[in-house]
Amino acid sequence: MRIHSYDSIPEFEDLGEGIYRVKIPQPFYEDNNIYLIDSGEPILIDTGYVQNLGLLQRALRKLGYSLHSIQKIFYTHDHIDHISAALVMRSYSNARLYGMVGMANHVGDYRDHMRRFQRANNRLIYKSQADQEQRKSLARKSEDSFIRFLDAVEMDHKVDPVLKMDVELQEGDVIPIGERELGFIYTPGHNQWHLTPYLVGEGIYFTGDLVLQNVSAVYAELDGNLGKYQESLDRLLKLPIRRLLPAHFDEPANPQRAIKLLIRTIGILERGVKNRLKEGFIDLRELTIQAMGEKIEGRGHYATALAVMHSFIDKFNREGCIEIKEMDPPYEQYRWKEPV
Repeated sequence: MRIHSYDSIPEFEDLGEGIYRVKIPQPFYEDNNIYLIDSGEPILIDTGYVQNLGLLQRALRKLGYSLHSIQKIFYTHDHIDHISAALVMRSYSNARLYGMVGMANHVGDYRDHMRRFQRANNRLIYKSQADQEQRKSLARKSEDSFIRFLDAVEMDHKVDPVLKMDVELQEGDVIPIGERELGFIYTPGHNQWHLTPYLVGEGIYFTGDLVLQNVSAVYAELDGNLGKYQESLDRLLKLPIRRLLPAHFDEPANPQRAIKLLIRTIGILERGVKNRLKEGFIDLRELTIQAMGEKIEGRGHYATALAVMHSFIDKFNREGCIEIKEMDPPYEQYRWKEPV
């Protein structure tokens, strides 16, 4: 199993209450938090990026476990940094894999899934950029990480590129995990297939990419939806959450405060986009730079930043509040219009 260009082996941290967390690096975003719970039956929540499964295996060994000893693995959603290790899991573990009903069938061959994701990235770049050479350059940069992933999948004979789950979950399911139980609520918005597992009766929620230290990317060009994301946050705020364990960054000291801050941040961004649209036509690139600074365009997560801002355009368009002016297709500009 190849370890993807990292020198040190991360260690699981004891978070108390029988929960352990390891931070697994990955090439796309902040480290992934992988959670281990052992109440007589060791389970994992998410397994990270396919090329870094070796890091997870070594971290488990430091704690006295292995992938072979894991009984069940639960996936919060189908994004590459959370689930792509499932493509090779059968070679290292007999654990049963759990994910939202319909997710695996929707994804199918993960190589095609990632090609769809890359085309969505390119659509955002081409919609936002007036300069043809600039958008070609940005598209090439965006494609690099996807090419590395596809090359890794093609070269590893242990990879089964078709995503498969053993058990399909839906909201209301309760799965025994030793002496405890894991429940699930459906929390769409970040994407269509996002589940939030929680320890039944304990107030401990594993929120995936729903609640992070910043606004989660909502890829409206695929299956993300800002309105549903806001609804999921509003719903989470009403639940008796005692601990909130996210898929990236650290556990917030106050779960309710963290959720409220995220809701407030989205509201500030939404009002800012609306006010700028009321000033006249503007393109997605300029909206993103005005919101996040000029340096954002040269950074590796520029396409993600475009996706965040485009999610507001998509929401306003669904509400009938956007006028879209086609310039030199696919490049376009937007301005506010009052709904009829």
